Amino acid sequence: MRLATILMGLASISVPAFAEPPAASADRLGWLAGCWEYAGAEKGSGEAWLAPAGGELHGIGRSVAGGRVVSYELMRILPSEGGSLVFAVSASGAPERRFALTSITAAEAVFEDPTNDFPQRVIYRLAQDGEISARIEGAKDDPSRAQDFPMKRCKPRGRSLRS
Repeated sequence: MRLATILMGLASISVPAFAEPPAASADRLGWLAGCWEYAGAEKGSGEAWLAPAGGELHGIGRSVAGGRVVSYELMRILPSEGGSLVFAVSASGAPERRFALTSITAAEAVFEDPTNDFPQRVIYRLAQDGEISARIEGAKDDPSRAQDFPMKRCKPRGRSLRS
């Protein structure tokens, strides 16, 4: 009799069909969307990010020197299995690395992977003037190693998908 009462009580508990989205959804980083050129770099160097959709942001980056692409990145910011966000990047064809979100505000996101040689942290910041900067920092052999990528908004070059 007691077991039947417990089971009936458990059956009356309603479970929502969908869990609420995590507080750190990709939508919070919508300010990354657009075309960005690296300040002081050769023309064509920069990043382009699609607006958040389906819980993710997708981006590409490239660095140009001497009129040639010297490095490129395929990037995603997506939910992890635990519900937080991760920054997933494949640089110049290397295997994908994932950096876990460690802090987020309205104008900054910090992702970390302390097991990576360099970088161990990836930081994106939105400035008050609407420009952004990316920073990679931390190395196993030199914790102070860092590289900054200040960016300003640019217009995409090339033909539109509608052309």
